[in-house]
Amino acid sequence: MKGWLGGSWVVLWLAMGCSSENPGVSLGVQLMHTPSDGVAQSGPERTVTRPNGDVVRLTGGWVNVESVEIFACPATAWKRLLDALSPVTTAHAHTAGTPTKIGTPHVDDLLRSDVQALTLGTLKPPADRYCRAAVTLGPADGDAEGLPTAVPMSGRTLWLEGTVTPAAGGTAQAFQLTSAAEADADVQFTGAGGAAAPVVLTTAGVSRTGRVVLRYDRWFGAVDPLENGAADALVSAIAESVELQQE
Repeated sequence: MKGWLGGSWVVLWLAMGCSSENPGVSLGVQLMHTPSDGVAQSGPERTVTRPNGDVVRLTGGWVNVESVEIFACPATAWKRLLDALSPVTTAHAHTAGTPTKIGTPHVDDLLRSDVQALTLGTLKPPADRYCRAAVTLGPADGDAEGLPTAVPMSGRTLWLEGTVTPAAGGTAQAFQLTSAAEADADVQFTGAGGAAAPVVLTTAGVSRTGRVVLRYDRWFGAVDPLENGAADALVSAIAESVELQQE
């Protein structure tokens, strides 16, 4: 029995040593906006048809992504045992959130081409399998990347300008909406076909890419931009539209 126990501890020790290896993993994080049907738009406006037939034309729009933080998949019972027994604590050696969180705010210009990805940064997380991310929308500060010169976006989460043309025809009505509301999106990494698929970051020197996608055609499904309170409601709708893809 003593020999078996000794051999078991050797196996555990080797396994624990392996779990602390694989330095140098990285995940590049990008931001895109595109319709759900995949038909990219470009030019001086974005056009969305609401479920009731009204046509929304966005002639200006900016959204501030405050932060993106990734989270490892829930640990298996075996991994939890190894973590509890291991004297190595490399996963906790950094300031909380730093290796797994991009905290620099970025303002997304909605008139940027739908096929153009905006680089948010590169994460250097501990080697692991990552299942989800928290994407936070919030007011831009003076140091936010991509602050526009056309509008005073500092202190705002959202700025939208455009028109709504009734489904039955008639005169288009203009709107300008601003909001400093905050909203969070908790989203799963997806792979080809949209199925949930963890990002595996366990091999040193191998860089992966994750992409935060804002599906702007979904923003106006339940929100009429001409109604009172539309600006704050749109911030929530934007958060609900977020998808997280891996390349």
